Amino acid sequence: MSHTLKDIAVFFDTSPSGLNVLEIAARLAGEQRAYLIGISAVAEDGTIIEDGFARGKAVHEVAEQKQHLVAARLSQVRHALAAAAARHGVNEEFRVVPYTQSGGEAALHALYCDLLVVGSPAVGAPLSWSAVQVLQCTGMPLLIVPAGWNSTIVGRRIAVAWNASRPARRALDDALPLMTAAESVDVLIVDPQRGSRRHGEEPGADIASYLARHEVSVEVRRMDSQGEPVAEILLRDAAEHGADLVVFGAYSSSRVSEAIFGGVTRTLLESDRLPLLVSH
Repeated sequence: MSHTLKDIAVFFDTSPSGLNVLEIAARLAGEQRAYLIGISAVAEDGTIIEDGFARGKAVHEVAEQKQHLVAARLSQVRHALAAAAARHGVNEEFRVVPYTQSGGEAALHALYCDLLVVGSPAVGAPLSWSAVQVLQCTGMPLLIVPAGWNSTIVGRRIAVAWNASRPARRALDDALPLMTAAESVDVLIVDPQRGSRRHGEEPGADIASYLARHEVSVEVRRMDSQGEPVAEILLRDAAEHGADLVVFGAYSSSRVSEAIFGGVTRTLLESDRLPLLVSH
């Protein structure tokens, strides 16, 4: 198993949030010595509302103006990508996709990379972008950065939501390259007495030993929900202990029970508190 990421893709634009997401992806690429793929969606019809009223010769002028606007925007995002890659000493590739690209086509950008970084709300992504669809279609991990996250540091202190399920194990593998480089990793287990027998006699002991053998600095915390939503407990504990990334496996419960009981996955994906690394 490789302990470094080789290809990191990122949806971004030149907004403050988009540039922050780009910087996070470029920093991770530098730390992992990975290839950086920058992707930005462009509207094909320009952005001038008054264009619909153009007639005759003005139509050609409007078309030219749109082309200039699109070219100028592409130049800006291309320059931002090149500058971020240069700061962190990585090779980069720039891709342009239509803003109207289908969800299935958008998902393909995650299929051929080790990690896809995206903002929340997504910036620079196609209109039909969906984290759930990408997870279901590709199985590739997503690093989701909330718009309010102003730091460019992600992955120094990692919290792992562990319930001994297959999705949680998959997320653990996907995040291992980041965990081996992290300063600390906390394994969080909520209500272990209600969980799988795979937890063992001492919940968390086996996964802590596994991570320690991979030279991960790990600590296990077991918590009782006492009826409080599991996602809220995970987010609060992670924040209180200074985590800058929460790792979890999506849909560890059945989709039916997720729908009925609210779902840890949906609550975490809708949160805007901490960056998330999610796998399925």
